[in-house]
Amino acid sequence: MRRLLWVIPGFFVLAAAGCLTAPESRPVPDTLPINLAHLEHLSEDVVQGDSVLRIVHIYAEAPDYHWVDDPDEGTACVDDVARAAVLYLRLYELTGDEAVRRTAEKLLRFVLYMQRADGLFYNFVYSNRLDINTTHQNSRAEPFGWWAGRAVWALGTAADVLRRANPRMAAQAAAAARRALVHLDRTWLVHYPRTRQVHGRTVPAWLVYRYGSDASSELLLGLVRLQKAAPDTSLARMIRQLAEGMARMQYGSMARHPYGAHASWIDTWHGWGNAQTQALAEAGYLESAIYEAEHFYPRLLVYGWMYAMSLDDSTQVRRYEQIAYAVRCVAVGLIRLYEQTGDVRYATMAGLAASWLTGNNEAGVPMYDPATGRGYDGITGPGTVNRNAGAESTIEALYTMLEVSRHEPARRWLYARGAPPVEVTHEGTRYAYRVFSVQEKDATRSVAVVLNLSAERLELLEGEALARFLREVTTEPVHH
Repeated sequence: MRRLLWVIPGFFVLAAAGCLTAPESRPVPDTLPINLAHLEHLSEDVVQGDSVLRIVHIYAEAPDYHWVDDPDEGTACVDDVARAAVLYLRLYELTGDEAVRRTAEKLLRFVLYMQRADGLFYNFVYSNRLDINTTHQNSRAEPFGWWAGRAVWALGTAADVLRRANPRMAAQAAAAARRALVHLDRTWLVHYPRTRQVHGRTVPAWLVYRYGSDASSELLLGLVRLQKAAPDTSLARMIRQLAEGMARMQYGSMARHPYGAHASWIDTWHGWGNAQTQALAEAGYLESAIYEAEHFYPRLLVYGWMYAMSLDDSTQVRRYEQIAYAVRCVAVGLIRLYEQTGDVRYATMAGLAASWLTGNNEAGVPMYDPATGRGYDGITGPGTVNRNAGAESTIEALYTMLEVSRHEPARRWLYARGAPPVEVTHEGTRYAYRVFSVQEKDATRSVAVVLNLSAERLELLEGEALARFLREVTTEPVHH
């Protein structure tokens, strides 16, 4: 069936291949809305000289969802405005809608406003008077870090997407990104190829913050776009060095802690901002991206989401908070691998990962509301949902839904629901698996994500293969 992406006021809608009904019989709409209403509510246009800039207020608290600022940090930040710019630029890239482009450009003007003459970025403004917070630890320009990386992501994307529609702004964005990257070289990449040994692990010492594989991944997304817009050997070298460093911070395997995950830092993995697979796939460095997708991401789907885990102690796991910012890294990473390889397994897993947003989570609550466009701020404990809807959660949810909805093999699983995980040994082989089901027209469609822990091999089983597997393993004692 032909798929259409079109615009109606406040919404972007991707027509689905068919009407789905979730297993609990909640009706699922014929279309999957990408509703910008709440993000627009969080946003405020500010006149600065002859220009109009757009800020995005950081918090909105239930039940009225009025803007809430932070008294120490401020009202809006590069972190969130850059995220929003990436979302709107991506929507413009897909739709060609001029109103979307103009919104993206207002957001980009704020990002550019926050750049110092030397190329580094402050993060927060205190108010809509654009009074910059230069002192808070989450706003200082030095060193090149998270908000500089996100600024480069937005600016690099703009340099690529706006080349034809607004070549002047595209050139301005590219120049601003390159001014910032001077500091990446001087501060962090200057340490290439030094490493450090930590509890038997080799840790590269040239990433953002020396060891920040997470922050480096968000930066790499911008470098790839900038290189596509205006390739040069210096950018290619930065991309290669960051990709090499992130790949070297991958440890374990499917059955060995930490299970093939890309570490975030010297001694920890956390979900938020850990976009290595997405970034590596976009950069064309597929080996470790595929390894994480085949070893670690299936573990998250089978056993459930985590907030963080220690690399040194497999018993030290934090399950909460579970947030959209972590789900995006997994779901969009899998989408990028699907786009690069054509392997439908990655699209299937992307849809299953994104189903966390539609209610396939331990709270059983949708974390993205298509009627309002709110992305809720997280699951804070067993069955406990934070129904505030700030900028980060809303933008990450929208971005995830947009990318997953574009591909039918992923979209069909967006409303899937999972049975409890099962561990079983069959004929000497250890398995951990989980069955996910969705009602598709008049039939139930099911898929099992299966970890063959003995062979350390991923299997996705449907149809007769799934039925045969379940018949075989249910002859053995199981535990949940």
